[in-house]
Amino acid sequence: MGITPNKTIRIFDAGVGYGALSQRVTFVDCTVVKRDERRWMFAGGFTRARPEIDCFSASLAAGAPLSAAGWTITPDSNDPTTPALLANNTRSHWWDGAGGRHCPSYVRGYDPDQQRWVERIYYAGAARHFLGPYAIGYLEWNGATWIDQPLPVFTANEY
Repeated sequence: MGITPNKTIRIFDAGVGYGALSQRVTFVDCTVVKRDERRWMFAGGFTRARPEIDCFSASLAAGAPLSAAGWTITPDSNDPTTPALLANNTRSHWWDGAGGRHCPSYVRGYDPDQQRWVERIYYAGAARHFLGPYAIGYLEWNGATWIDQPLPVFTANEY
């Protein structure tokens, strides 16, 4: 019996585009997960109107196969021609204000303090410049939206 090699599937290809809103946002890094019956991409990115790197999302249709094509960027609920920020408030934290939110990473796990399962997107945040120094913050899903957290979980003291 031979071993069948894993098939490589390209899932992140900015050249393919992610639907109509692709012209309004540039993704710079992403994480892809399956939540319920859909694939979700949580990405760092920026728009011309908001040059700081922030967190956005895109999804495939329920049951669609994993691929680089077919992603739809989540639109802003107040303006469907604009990509939605994952946390729809403006950053004013001392630890992620000017340098943006980079390298999102989705995690689902049990929080013993809350005594329940939680979904979070951790990210690297920078206060002064996109090159750092960084802190690690997260957004938490409340069942309807991603909620920004007021404090980081880790703070660097050097570049």
